[in-house]
Amino acid sequence: MRIPEFIKSFFTKNIGLKVTALLLTLVLWFYVVGELNKGSEEEKHFLNKILPSGDVAAKQLSIQPVFIGKPRPGYAIDISSVMVEPDYCIVIGTKELLGKIRVAYTMPIDIAGASRSLIRPVALSPIAPGVYMEETFVQVTVPIEKIRQ
Repeated sequence: MRIPEFIKSFFTKNIGLKVTALLLTLVLWFYVVGELNKGSEEEKHFLNKILPSGDVAAKQLSIQPVFIGKPRPGYAIDISSVMVEPDYCIVIGTKELLGKIRVAYTMPIDIAGASRSLIRPVALSPIAPGVYMEETFVQVTVPIEKIRQ
């Protein structure tokens, strides 16, 4: 059985370039893996620094949007259809602190004078010193509808 010439030349020509490419690929792979490990170590160090070494826990909290202002006269928010994406966040803190927290709130969303639905990226309101939040921004969809009379 004879190997076609183009397949043979594919593997045997420019062998120096192919070996160099392989070596560069390996070096890049080791660099990326090292950076990822360094990042996770920095995160652990950060969490150890901000959280006391005592009873640390994580908790899933639902997110409650906060509204200020009122829509244009004749319009209202359909509260049952308000959507928050993601609808929960994970918080990390001491068991004592997390035991008192029931919900995470957004920063105030101004709906003054609105006459149509809004979609806004909104920051989460800080909970308490020593409580780390996984998510810091959410997207809130506020359906505003004309009041039927």
